Amino acid sequence: AFLKAGVSSRHPTGADVDRAKIPAGLMLVGDHGVYLMSNGYPGFSDAEGQESLVAYAVEADPRTCPDDWYDVKRASFGGDDGAEFLPANTIRKALEATVGSRLWIDVTPARISCPYLASPQKNRSGRPDGGSGKAQSE
Repeated sequence: AFLKAGVSSRHPTGADVDRAKIPAGLMLVGDHGVYLMSNGYPGFSDAEGQESLVAYAVEADPRTCPDDWYDVKRASFGGDDGAEFLPANTIRKALEATVGSRLWIDVTPARISCPYLASPQKNRSGRPDGGSGKAQSE
């Protein structure tokens, strides 16, 4: 579906892809942590010049949660690495619905739900919902 006209290879290369056919969005990645990154080309560079800027999930950032990120990644993505495409219009609607609060994407091996509305509150789990998966009222 994303190949250049006339390409019929069963094993296309990057040069065979028509980038104009790829819909805009973010990739939700479970790898060394859980993070969002653009599927655009060229990718957004970070301050250190890394090719793809990523936004880590608070609970699954290996830099800030060195003891917990792997368990969170396994609970959300399972043991294998993976990526799920989130269309730009879905992300835009979720951001608009959560203006002034945090955007939460609830990820389990069976589903991804967005937006997840919750106001930031301190608790033992570090999550605004206390780890329950349900928004708390103030």
